[in-house]
Amino acid sequence: MTEIAIKNICNILSNEYNIHLSDKVALDFFAREGSWQTQYYASKVKKIYAWEVDSKYEQNLRYNLPDTADVTIGDSFVLAKQQDISFDLIVLDNPQGCFGEDDRYCEHFEALDVCLNLLKCPYGILIFNIKTTPFNYTDKIEWQKRRNAFYSVTDASHLTKEFIFNFYETFFKTHGYITKFAFLEKRPQESGLYALTVQLT
Repeated sequence: MTEIAIKNICNILSNEYNIHLSDKVALDFFAREGSWQTQYYASKVKKIYAWEVDSKYEQNLRYNLPDTADVTIGDSFVLAKQQDISFDLIVLDNPQGCFGEDDRYCEHFEALDVCLNLLKCPYGILIFNIKTTPFNYTDKIEWQKRRNAFYSVTDASHLTKEFIFNFYETFFKTHGYITKFAFLEKRPQESGLYALTVQLT
């Protein structure tokens, strides 16, 4: 089942920003089975690379993507260090909360830095999950600490859209990028979950 959010994002990129996905090389950093988002935009881009750490999803992932897809099973953070190519479009359907061995990762916080090194610039596009109001959060002390630290606030349990736009514009600027455009698209799985799409120069 394709999620409506990725359809809307692709339409906005095409209709409002004149972005032609057909000439883009894309990477799905957390591909899983590819049935929610990847399957939809994979057919629109020039080439899709899909990375997934869990081998149990490989069969369905390959089934859901075009025959030309480059599917790799492995730790995306490790795979990123082994690449000598860059991507026009990177999608991070990142988990919420802490994850990985010993909860070493949290949301998109570490992955975002990694993906900036893989992104073709100028005019590379990033799409990643933003949780404005975390779900099932009150007893997740480590997650709270990591969010507060990343966003440099004392309480990151509710972030406004204005805060999101300002924060990430500054974040990318400190990494040497200018945000050409940015927009939020609501995702339907739970309240407060959005996909933030940015183009960087």
